[in-house]
Amino acid sequence: MKLRPLGGQAAIPTEAALLRRTARVAAVQAALALAAVLVLVGVVLYVADARIQSRQIDEQLSQVVASADDVKDPPPGMAIAIAAPDGRISLSPHAPAPTVTAVTGPTGYRDMHADEVDYRALVTDQSGGKIAVLIDLTPWQRGRERLLLALLAAEIAGLAAAAGVAVVLSRRAIRPLADALELQRRFVADASHELRAPLTVLHTRAQLLARRTDLDETSRTQLSGLVDDTRALADVVDDLLLAASARHEPGRVERTDLVQLCEEVRESVAAEADSHGIGIAVTADPAAGEIMVDGVRPALRRAVFALVDNALNHETAGGTVTLSVDRSGSEARVTVSDTGAGLEPRNAEQLFRRFAHGDGHSAGVRAHGIGLALVREVVEAHDGYITVGGALGRGATFTVHLPIAAHR
Repeated sequence: MKLRPLGGQAAIPTEAALLRRTARVAAVQAALALAAVLVLVGVVLYVADARIQSRQIDEQLSQVVASADDVKDPPPGMAIAIAAPDGRISLSPHAPAPTVTAVTGPTGYRDMHADEVDYRALVTDQSGGKIAVLIDLTPWQRGRERLLLALLAAEIAGLAAAAGVAVVLSRRAIRPLADALELQRRFVADASHELRAPLTVLHTRAQLLARRTDLDETSRTQLSGLVDDTRALADVVDDLLLAASARHEPGRVERTDLVQLCEEVRESVAAEADSHGIGIAVTADPAAGEIMVDGVRPALRRAVFALVDNALNHETAGGTVTLSVDRSGSEARVTVSDTGAGLEPRNAEQLFRRFAHGDGHSAGVRAHGIGLALVREVVEAHDGYITVGGALGRGATFTVHLPIAAHR
């Protein structure tokens, strides 16, 4: 079933969608964890390399200072300055401007910057005067930049590989769950099919016993209750079979007029709605013409019936349940709305669990069957989706979105 929010309404995720979402979340979490590890390793390597370079630079400066007795022929990338006791300063060839500043400044290591170039200087006092050695840090900085680019490339490649591995592993991890879900559905279909015949026989026998005239009032009441119970149990089995047929029996697909289908549902519940003082109406956009979909008609009818039954159970006397049929682009929409107890859309998902019932029943009838869970199963099987809207005390709206039938 597709999941698309519409106009602030809440889309109801299916079990298959939840499995896919779980796989995506697991893949993202695994990829992020691996990415964090790679980033941490990269930071550690970069910091360690920077510290090693700093020690190497300091060692080179101290070695040159210790061996320098004049300013001639400094090592490549270095400059030497000697300040004599009388104040005269000797500079090595091509010495940068910061060399003079270094030799006239305090002793020790110093970082300097001039003409967009960074330098490191070491200044010491010796018997022959003050000596300063300057080293150009550009080659070292370029080396760190190359290391940083290499780490970044490795990070991107590692993240891509981690994401791919995480996706594959997460899909493999949830595949047994998907297989188990499909096996469960097939088991429900098979079990429901096997239960239908004996339940029909049991219901018939209970009806025959209840019609006997030689029964006392207590026995007749108990048998009437047994008839109602067997009918309710048969409804549950029929619901399960309809959900299974919508998913596994594509040969039963036929062209269905949604307006006509909603009129049939309205007629079937009109008497019950009237007995509770509840109005029920069907509206359709006359400009849309016939709104047709391809599907298993009994399953679609039972799905719409379940939505109407749910609305009646939460409507109050004097209220109205409305079935609206319209189309938007390539979608047909059936909206069942009421003016009853209402709901919070963010809590709507729990209503679509099997045998779940919300609060606010007002019609005095406890619903049987799988109810809204059946709606989700049927809509999913027809490549549709459901949105839910409403507010507490202001009614609820359930909208079924189905693909418009293709032209023949």
